[in-house]
Amino acid sequence: MAYSLIGEGSLKIFKKVGIIAIVLFSFYYTEEIANFVLHSNPLYKEIDSKKESYEILSVAAKIDGDYIIPGLNGVGVNVKDSYYNMKSLEVFNEYYLKYMNTYPEVSIIQNKDKIINKGNPNKNSVSLVLEYDENIIEALKNNHFSVLVSFDQFDKNANYECINNEVSNFDKLESLINKYKNNTGICVLSNGNERVCRDKKMFLVKPEKILSDSTILSLKDTVESGDIILIKKNTKVSNVLLLLKSIKYKDYKINYLSEHISEERN
Repeated sequence: MAYSLIGEGSLKIFKKVGIIAIVLFSFYYTEEIANFVLHSNPLYKEIDSKKESYEILSVAAKIDGDYIIPGLNGVGVNVKDSYYNMKSLEVFNEYYLKYMNTYPEVSIIQNKDKIINKGNPNKNSVSLVLEYDENIIEALKNNHFSVLVSFDQFDKNANYECINNEVSNFDKLESLINKYKNNTGICVLSNGNERVCRDKKMFLVKPEKILSDSTILSLKDTVESGDIILIKKNTKVSNVLLLLKSIKYKDYKINYLSEHISEERN
């Protein structure tokens, strides 16, 4: 009597595996043929050949030792989606192009151990970060600005961007910001908070320029796009408004710190 080396159950399994393999290969082969036909289509080829004219290249972040300046996302053309959007027209029309974000090879996202000291200068913007001062907050109320707040200073109805400036109460304040505000995930390095900020994987920011009553005369004429300016508490409101006038004279936008260091184009 002859005995099969493979049991009936095992044979069934092998048959099922074989069928699955054939199906998967068929799907793969069909997709390859479809892609070949698609890439050979004259309209598809035309979109592919013209896409660079409509694209904006991403800009890599710049690293200098411990410091980093954010890059910028780019804009690319999704050739396949654009083709299907124009397919019924059977002719190229830039109005029907479909776009997608492209991202820099070097980014602040992958370099949270670095300290951001400026925003990207191509944004044509400046960011104002205040040490908590009610008089200055009132003076700037019609602008976008960010404020370093402690747990006791947090205001859920504030019209400014709140930056966690706590050390011992960092988690308590973070919970409040998470509940009531758009949490930026940013730490401005001050008051010995660097360790907790690094432990929490926050974006680390250290403004290059500082406004106080003693620096206004030199600072107002040296403001550049990309600057992050820390405004010291108890600075005279008149000096803050003088800085504001200088920024607006140069036609720079004033952005929240989170927008200013973001690699999104805005």
